[in-house]
Amino acid sequence: MNRSQNLRRMQYAVRGEVVIRADAMAAEGRKIIYTNIGNPHAVGQKPITYYRQVLSLCDLPPECGVDNPTVASGFPADAVERARELRAAIGDAGTGAYTNSQGIGKFRNDVAQFISARDGHISLPSNIFLTNGASSAIEFVLTGLIGGNRDAIMIPIPQYPIYSAIISRLGARQVGYYLDEDKGWAITE
Repeated sequence: MNRSQNLRRMQYAVRGEVVIRADAMAAEGRKIIYTNIGNPHAVGQKPITYYRQVLSLCDLPPECGVDNPTVASGFPADAVERARELRAAIGDAGTGAYTNSQGIGKFRNDVAQFISARDGHISLPSNIFLTNGASSAIEFVLTGLIGGNRDAIMIPIPQYPIYSAIISRLGARQVGYYLDEDKGWAITE
């Protein structure tokens, strides 16, 4: 079987040499604080209770959660109300079911309304694509943009390592443009 040469050349710095060395140091008994990925709980941030309560109520069968007569004894009223709204948008299939490939319509409407209010111009729900995180969104966009090994993508330096990793895996080239911290991360002239 032939392996993809693009995959062989790909490097993903958040899981690269620095992390390998950190793992070796941890194995030697050294205390390591990993800050290579966006995982605030791993470095001591406490989970935000409200979101966990709402998610729990969305995941529970209604008779054990939002429709249970004793729900108010275990969850605050605002979490119960939000969970009811979300469950109505999700539908009877629940949180484990497949959805529209762009994401649940009500959620896309909410995002579009937020963007419109924040930015002062119309945002259309039909143009919103919800993903399971920044990494998959970046991969979707780059996969759509890169047509072959003659393509190049401009990325800021310093950069989020997934940009260079995916660009390399897809066979394109990265063209870096430099940002200046002293100028509020503006483009360097």
